Amino acid sequence: MRFDQERKRIICRWEEPTKVVMNKKEGYINRSRMITVKVNDNGKLNSKDRRRHADHPLFPIISRFNQMLNTMECHPHCEYEFMCAVCGTVHGVSPHFDIEKQAIVWLCKEHLDSSPKLDA
Repeated sequence: MRFDQERKRIICRWEEPTKVVMNKKEGYINRSRMITVKVNDNGKLNSKDRRRHADHPLFPIISRFNQMLNTMECHPHCEYEFMCAVCGTVHGVSPHFDIEKQAIVWLCKEHLDSSPKLDA
């Protein structure tokens, strides 16, 4: 899950196994799914998106991530410079939510798919 500061959206992606049948043989593939929620300039989640995704099991995590960003004063833009947790650059970094650690991790565009090691 990440916050796209340019588009002002929280983007939540995950993979779920989906059953497929080909030539009478069954198998599973990992299907990529995504939810995006618009964040207003004042830091609140868009009411239309809130209603649309309120029953989704990941919505409480999205809401928690947004609250964490609000406490860091990241709306409409983060006031402080943060470093990428992998390479240490300060250019083009964006906040990501680490679900396992329940913490915000800053990653640059080059390391979006990296899983940094956090000290918790």
